[in-house]
Amino acid sequence: MDILANAGRALGCTLAAVETLRSSSRSQVVRATVDGGPGTVIVKAHAPGFADHWSRESAALAVLRGRGLPVPDLIAAVDDPPLVVLADVGDGPSLADALLGDDAGVATQRLYWWADALATVHAATTGDGPRFAAALGGVSSLDSMPDLLALAADLLAARLPTLGVVPGAKALAELSGAAAALGPGGWALTPADACPDNNVVTPAGLVLVDFEQAAMRHVAWDAAYLLVPWPSCWCSWGLPAEVADAALARWRTAVGPSIPVVSDAAFDRDLDVAVAACALLSTGWFLAGALDEEREAPGGGTSGPTRRAVIQHRMRLTAQRHAVVPALADLADEILAATVQRWGDLRLQTAPAFR
Repeated sequence: MDILANAGRALGCTLAAVETLRSSSRSQVVRATVDGGPGTVIVKAHAPGFADHWSRESAALAVLRGRGLPVPDLIAAVDDPPLVVLADVGDGPSLADALLGDDAGVATQRLYWWADALATVHAATTGDGPRFAAALGGVSSLDSMPDLLALAADLLAARLPTLGVVPGAKALAELSGAAAALGPGGWALTPADACPDNNVVTPAGLVLVDFEQAAMRHVAWDAAYLLVPWPSCWCSWGLPAEVADAALARWRTAVGPSIPVVSDAAFDRDLDVAVAACALLSTGWFLAGALDEEREAPGGGTSGPTRRAVIQHRMRLTAQRHAVVPALADLADEILAATVQRWGDLRLQTAPAFR
């Protein structure tokens, strides 16, 4: 493999493929031996059109390296072609495996471990903005959320008329301005895509992997992953309210000493803004696929819910937050009514482990 040859040159050794762990249009992830020995490393090569992903991942892992945090150790980064070489954290299961399983206790415990790992990274990185900026070298913005939200507003303006919904200027402005609406003092370095399958359970604890969306941003965006839940993820089944609330409380307790704002009642408003914005952001992503989607998800719905059920669930969440995001809540009501008329009244099931 060319990627292993390139990585080997950076390390000054010979790498040989053991297995391909993931392969997509964005990246290829390979486990490899080093100089024929028993030890292995992970090589992740980013596709040419996703240079920003490499910039973010290599910069974030360089900042986090050597600090005893629950992330893979960065061994080397190569900019041409863009790839990273990481310490191999093993073949352990993920949170997604537990959520898709049949043991509620295991799924709950692993969710708590996920919250603990994220809290550890957040608490350790509140002052890492300058280091992350230096590692990025000015090629990417520290916080990607304003651009993502602006793009989502454009997507909704273009796609919602297909449902007979024309979003108003106030709602689109509320969405695109959501990052600026969050309170001060809540920034940390985050993987920004902490989906249930982007982690590995190891003997030392759960390790967060996949930092290609890494950003220095408000921690409310990550906390909202428990409440939406999982806005950017394929396995976005619901969580029982009591389980999600307990995980969120655990995260707030762990992060509070380092980021005091998460312990304040005002942070509840930040969570409402983040939940509503994530709901509309992901609707912009999912709507085109939902319009062509069969009622049942591929594989009988075992892996993930239908986009249609996800969209309706998230519109209900947003409508409930009218006091904080009135324009988005009104838009959510319109989207929900239009989709119920077209698709029927769909409800998001909880993850298989909790059924």
